Amino acid sequence: MVKSASTLSDLSYEQAFSELETIVAALESEQKPLDEALQLYERGQLLVQYCAALLDQADLRIQQLNPNKETTEDAA
Repeated sequence: MVKSASTLSDLSYEQAFSELETIVAALESEQKPLDEALQLYERGQLLVQYCAALLDQADLRIQQLNPNKETTEDAA
């Protein structure tokens, strides 16, 4: 189910997000022992941070490619 041995840097955004969805579904639907649930939660938190960092990097690249465009945050 969870590839705990795989390092985050080896995962694409889509792979990390898919693993995160699997973790969320497992935590919501299955009774897990506390230790296993905590491991899943910790892995999920790492995946959330990793996905957010990848999105931030993508946003920065877009801003660099379009320096004259206003972002929705700048316009507000």
